Amino acid sequence: MPIQTTKSNCADCILAKKCVPSGMPAEKLFRFENIVQTNLPYKAGDTLFEQHNKAGYLYIVKTGSFKTKMISPQGTEHIHNFFLPGEFIGLDSLAFGVTLNSADALENSLACKINYPQLRTIRKEFPSLSDFSVKLYSSALAAMSQVQNIIALQAASSRLAAFLIFYHSRINQYGSQNNSFQLPMARQDIANHLGLAVETVSRSFSKLIDSGCIHKEGRNIKIIDHAMLQQHANTSTR
Repeated sequence: MPIQTTKSNCADCILAKKCVPSGMPAEKLFRFENIVQTNLPYKAGDTLFEQHNKAGYLYIVKTGSFKTKMISPQGTEHIHNFFLPGEFIGLDSLAFGVTLNSADALENSLACKINYPQLRTIRKEFPSLSDFSVKLYSSALAAMSQVQNIIALQAASSRLAAFLIFYHSRINQYGSQNNSFQLPMARQDIANHLGLAVETVSRSFSKLIDSGCIHKEGRNIKIIDHAMLQQHANTSTR
């Protein structure tokens, strides 16, 4: 659970272009801010929401990262996705009224929480909010499709290469061109997400390192040859 709340203005946030509905008059922005709880802090391992709870909120990652996971009736855990700053968590549950999975912080993080029923109410007053909602859903569908495409790849090293490329593109979505980044998730989480054994992920990392396309030190990754990494992602053989 979050340990405290620090309220801030959405318009002043570095992620405003991602989160705040475009076209909403500045003098009316307080209506949107009134339904948002900002800067909710979570420690690594804290739960954002549990599976099978009532769904009524959207969460925006402000700093840090989160993972969503589903527990099957047989008790098997599957990690659906990882979420980075500027990305929304909980969209997939709103249509069902209950959370389809749970979400946990991978590291010390900040998140903002939007009251979705209230968002629907003020959407009638501000047409731009309808466009905002469509944008959110289309972005979520695109990300889900990309994840499914990665998992569908046959070769284990191809899945890992595609995962690293997709992750790298997401952390650089605000214009940064940094080829070095840190993976906040454990190797076990990556293996679970990609449908691979932990040992297979370790061998795949070694293969990518030996080929000269990445350098790895702990969880720190540096892409040395992006084109070669893309070739690995496109390889269909095991």
